[in-house]
Amino acid sequence: MAHVRKQMISFFLSTRCNLRCIYCYTHKNQNLKKEHQSLDFNFSKRGIDDFFRDNASRHIRFYGIGEPTLEFELMKKIKNYAYKKADNLLTVELQTNGFFSEKVAKWIAKNVNILWVSCDGPAEVHDIQRPTATKKPTSEIVERNLKYFSKQKSMQAGARVTLTPPIMKRQSEIVGYFHSIGIKYINVLPAFAPIDDNSSTVFEWDPIEFAKNFLIAHKKAKKLGVWYNTMCIVNFDEKTRHACRACTPNPHLTTDGYVSCCDFTQLGSEYSPGPLQQLIYGKYIPEKDIIVYDEKAVANVRSRCVENLKKKTCSDCKYIYNCAGGCLGQVVNETGDILGKCEKNCEIVRYLAERMELNKKLHPAFHS
Repeated sequence: MAHVRKQMISFFLSTRCNLRCIYCYTHKNQNLKKEHQSLDFNFSKRGIDDFFRDNASRHIRFYGIGEPTLEFELMKKIKNYAYKKADNLLTVELQTNGFFSEKVAKWIAKNVNILWVSCDGPAEVHDIQRPTATKKPTSEIVERNLKYFSKQKSMQAGARVTLTPPIMKRQSEIVGYFHSIGIKYINVLPAFAPIDDNSSTVFEWDPIEFAKNFLIAHKKAKKLGVWYNTMCIVNFDEKTRHACRACTPNPHLTTDGYVSCCDFTQLGSEYSPGPLQQLIYGKYIPEKDIIVYDEKAVANVRSRCVENLKKKTCSDCKYIYNCAGGCLGQVVNETGDILGKCEKNCEIVRYLAERMELNKKLHPAFHS
């Protein structure tokens, strides 16, 4: 299933977070106006109306510059509104840090179809990389919730792992850990370069070291009946013109009233000036309850397709139709160019594509 098939509307519910992950790539700006710290419900409703009008998909997703479950009541309101608008044919997805109460977990089990919990493996790793805001461990609660969700037959529950240099070679161990607690879907990514300046060494990693250890872990996972995935292989099962939904584009509603096409662009120009603003293509006008879309911005985003990449950036790549240039947001963040490329990702794609089957069988699940 080429990743672009995953068409959906995403809601960035909050800028607040109860964790302080060592590799967080989002903005650390603490000076957001109060009205820009949570998503506006009227904006959410208008976004749903527009998306359902223009797209056959009835898939919604809760995500965030912060932790979405901190806006639990807002999440419930948006889900209920979308459910009515979708004629009960709604798919609900949530990406969360998993650090919440049993009450929240029970609601998620009843209302969420696809769940991705950010967890970096065994406690001694997870607690170093994903502590609370007060530097307390989080693994006990996160593991408790993962075990609970793994038993929900109506839900696809998976883990989203961020790999830093110290654990790059421990991928097989990470597979074993999640298998032991009943998780059958794992998405892994090396730590992204941050949006804000950050000199931390957690962002310095070797792409071939990642790829070699990923392949070993992928093979182990397959034997265990676990799907072990990474962004660089999401299109290995099917040729595509676009790397993902961002290039079509699909709406991601920000807390300050903008429509972004990608998880990377989480705020408008007041808080996030720079090249990532190329991925903003709409603005909510609350006085009129309308979203004004920028067709030039839409056309610019859509220009990132195989046909244009073959003319410029990826002219010598034989795997272009099983990559389509990779993650748009990551590319623009690191290069500033809609038609740019991340050299590390190219190395990973080439290494894995030479050693894995292409276009043979659809993946069992989409990437998060």
